[in-house]
Order: sequence, then structure tokens, then C-alpha cells
Amino acid sequence: MSKKKRSRSFILTLSLIAIMGYFIITLIHLQIEIKDKKEVANQLNQQYATQELRKEELEHILNDDDQSKYIERIARDVLGYVLPGERVYYDTSN
Repeated sequence: MSKKKRSRSFILTLSLIAIMGYFIITLIHLQIEIKDKKEVANQLNQQYATQELRKEELEHILNDDDQSKYIERIARDVLGYVLPGERVYYDTSN
């Protein structure tokens, strides 16, 4: 009986260790997943903030009575246009 009791106790102990190991591994996996999701959420929040700033800028441009400044800035920055007789210098030293 003592041997049977010892065998049962060993099986029970082994089962409990296996179950606890499973729970610990699952917990670690969930913590890693939570960390990854938080990083994704932070990136999305940054993108959202950037889009909000862009939206405010565009709303300001739409509500501005003098759109010629905006058109001039786009022509200079994006299209590379200059006024007649104007010289543009580029700083190539970093």
C-alpha cells in the first residue's frame, strides 16, 4: 500500500508540476503578446496625431482667405519653382 500511495503521490506531483508549467508558459506568452499590442497601439496613436496635425493644417488653409501663400509654398517646396530673377542656394554640408 505504501508503494501504491507513493506512486499515486508521484503522479499527482508530476501532474501539478506539468499544469503549473503550462500556466507559467501561457502567462509569459500573454505578457509578450500584450507588449506587442501596446507597441502597435503606440504606433497607431502617433500616426493618428500626425494625421490630426495634417488635418488641422489643411482646415487652416481652407479657412484662410489668402490662399496665394499656400500655393506659393507648394510651388517652391514640392514643385521646385522660383520667382523670376530669384536665386536658390542649397546647403549640401551636413
